[in-house]
Amino acid sequence: MVSRVGFDAGEQRIRTLAYAGLGSVELRVAVLRELAKVCSADGAFFPTADPVTLLYTSAVRVGMPGELTGRFLNNEFNTPDVNKFRSLAVSSATVATLDAATRGDRSVSARSREIMQPAGLGDELRAVFRTGTATWGYACLHRASGASFDDDERSFVQAVAPHIAEGLRRSLMTERALRDASPHAPGMLTLAPDLTVLTATPAGEYWLDDLAATEQPRSRPLPVALLAVAQALRQVPHRSYVPRLTARGASGRWLVLHASHLISPADSQIAVIIEPASRAELEPVIAACYRLTAREAQTMTLVLRGLPTKSIAKTLRITMNTANDHIKAIYTKTGVNSRGELMATVFRDHNAPKS
Repeated sequence: MVSRVGFDAGEQRIRTLAYAGLGSVELRVAVLRELAKVCSADGAFFPTADPVTLLYTSAVRVGMPGELTGRFLNNEFNTPDVNKFRSLAVSSATVATLDAATRGDRSVSARSREIMQPAGLGDELRAVFRTGTATWGYACLHRASGASFDDDERSFVQAVAPHIAEGLRRSLMTERALRDASPHAPGMLTLAPDLTVLTATPAGEYWLDDLAATEQPRSRPLPVALLAVAQALRQVPHRSYVPRLTARGASGRWLVLHASHLISPADSQIAVIIEPASRAELEPVIAACYRLTAREAQTMTLVLRGLPTKSIAKTLRITMNTANDHIKAIYTKTGVNSRGELMATVFRDHNAPKS
């Protein structure tokens, strides 16, 4: 049982971390350390999420064998089960436990039967970290077979979840893209049915390493972002479906990943393209990072295309005054004072300049 003093002290420590300007990995490692003081766990998986597609973008694991990640993702996308992250992300209850969902009968859960029990794991607590409607990450805390997470522990995670979400959102604005020797070109990998790498272009290898370096411990052979788009593709077998996500590499570059089936005897091989995000692809993520409203996001897109205020008002069918109000709000939220600064600062910080 969590004492009131422990509850309040733990919440304050996590609140402080969320506003300390930490990078994403550093923040997640510190948050898991603080959570363990109040809500002990024998293992943890803490991925960030693309707020547009909800797919995983990088992962911090503590006490969890790396080889289980692919199996958990396969369950998440391809097997009916309780407490799916994508379901919790759109639910009013963003924290849930396995034992509560199954009423103590863990055998009801395929994830528990097929993955957790063989690994010596019992109850799990899952949390979604959301600001408004934007989801920035998930966490799964595991306990060895035996004790369940109780209501006090669930309530504690529910209470600190908004602070963690805010910290994850801020970390994307804290980390800046670096000038580097990256190829600035798309890379491609082909994956076998068991999701091992069959072939890769030089640029594909570079971006694969860039994504792997964002994880702790460093992922091998595939980082979670690649596993996520591959498993999402398997969820919908139609050839026309191309799952995609936007993730940030260790270089600070924003990357877009998309997967598709190769034309092979059984459509069993998968091609994954990894490429630097274009401005248009990055705009929805930037809008979410800075908490722009839908109208402000539309306005920002037009501003970045160079449209004058009069044209923006006409395009959006709003008055000049309203257009100016949206532009001022964008400047305030992004910390700039002009169109030039919006162009130079926002996208310079989020995409490394070419060498």
